[in-house]
Amino acid sequence: MKKIYLIIIFFLFLQSCGYAPIYSGNQKVNFYIESINFDNSDDDLSNFINLNLGNYTNEKDGKKYKINASVKYLKSVVSKNTAGEAEEYELTSNATFTISFLKEVNTIYMKEVLKMKNFDNEFEERKYEQGIKKNMARSIVSKLLLQLSRFDDN
Repeated sequence: MKKIYLIIIFFLFLQSCGYAPIYSGNQKVNFYIESINFDNSDDDLSNFINLNLGNYTNEKDGKKYKINASVKYLKSVVSKNTAGEAEEYELTSNATFTISFLKEVNTIYMKEVLKMKNFDNEFEERKYEQGIKKNMARSIVSKLLLQLSRFDDN
C-alpha cells in the first residue's frame, strides 16, 4: 500500500503544473542601443553593465538610443573593531545615464547600496566584492531597460 502511495506521489511531482515565468515570453523589445559610452567610470562596473547590455546593441527596428553613462563605485568603512580594523563596509554604486533619442535627452540616476562584512581572507573578500559588483550591474541594467521600455511606450 505504501509503495502505491509513493508511486502516485512520485508521478504527481513529475507532472508539470503548467508553470511558466511571467516574463518568459516577454522578450520582444522595440528598441536598441546604438552606442553606450562610459565617462569617468569604475572599470569593473562599466564592463559588467556593458556585458549585460550586449543583447540590446544589435540593430533592430524601432527606436535607437545613444547612452552616455557615468558609474561611480565607493567602498567605505561603516564600523571598526576596538583595534581600529574595519569590520563592515558599505558598497555604493551611483549610475547616471544620459539617454538621447530623436531630439530628446533624458537623464536617469540610479543608486545601489549594500553592506558587506570584512573577511579574514583578502582574496575571498575581493572575489565576493566582484560578485556584488556583478549583481549591482545586473540590477542597474534591469532598471535601465525598464526605463527605456517606458520611453518606448510614450
